[in-house]
Amino acid sequence: MEEQKGTKLPNFDSLTDRVIAENSEVPSVSIKTNLDPENVLEDNPYFDKSKTYSEEELEKLKKFFGG
Repeated sequence: MEEQKGTKLPNFDSLTDRVIAENSEVPSVSIKTNLDPENVLEDNPYFDKSKTYSEEELEKLKKFFGG
């Protein structure tokens, strides 16, 4: 029997639980070094110091950035 390929794929236009970004035109690399601050929230452009975060949000940020 011939099985159709792609029949189990979701409708990507209706997904709301993720971000599907466009491909970058240039490659990029992110490397953690010994020069990075111990606190991943320090000098982090994705952490807004003027915003109030819950403990859960802070833990998610720290986990995501490897802290």
